[in-house]
Amino acid sequence: MKTTIRRQAGSTLIEALVALLIFALGMVGIAGLMASALKYQVGNEARLNVSAAINDLSERIRSNVTGAKGFNAIIGGVTTTGTGYDLAQTYATQVAAAASTYSPDCSAASCTPAQLAAYDQAKWRNLLRATLPGGAGYITGDVTTGFTVSVMWFDKNAVDSDDVALAKKNCTDLVADQNKAGARFCCPANAAVPDGVRCYTTRVLP
Repeated sequence: MKTTIRRQAGSTLIEALVALLIFALGMVGIAGLMASALKYQVGNEARLNVSAAINDLSERIRSNVTGAKGFNAIIGGVTTTGTGYDLAQTYATQVAAAASTYSPDCSAASCTPAQLAAYDQAKWRNLLRATLPGGAGYITGDVTTGFTVSVMWFDKNAVDSDDVALAKKNCTDLVADQNKAGARFCCPANAAVPDGVRCYTTRVLP
């Protein structure tokens, strides 16, 4: 009796295809992890730059209280009234403007408190432009009650699953909203911030 030996054909090709499929799925997963890691890295860098910018402005105001809005005193027999550091331009106006300049250069020349305040604001606006995409600022208040400072920047990751820019949250009442945890991330209503722009709002006390 003759025995017929059947050989299995094509098994090696199937195994190779399965291995290739598993490898491809693994690469897709790795790509997703890398994209998420990059997203969080960019977000962390932005938050660090926002914190640094607010600290920079805080030090400038505290070093020039006499030039800040709301200061009123007699120094050397002369009445000194501070009017500086307010920044109430809309987001679009600030982004469309050229880099801020101010003369005299108070880092190399003597300036009055008012001149120093204008110089500080120009330097701060340029800092926001240089360290944040679409960076801009919004400042209201005075030395008696403190300044409400908002840093605004465009975040390309502020989109939903359909890649549509998420709507911003406006602070309807800056004073009342500051008592809420989410108020730190709302935008000044008068800044007319477009969708896709993030804000961080805080208080600076001289």
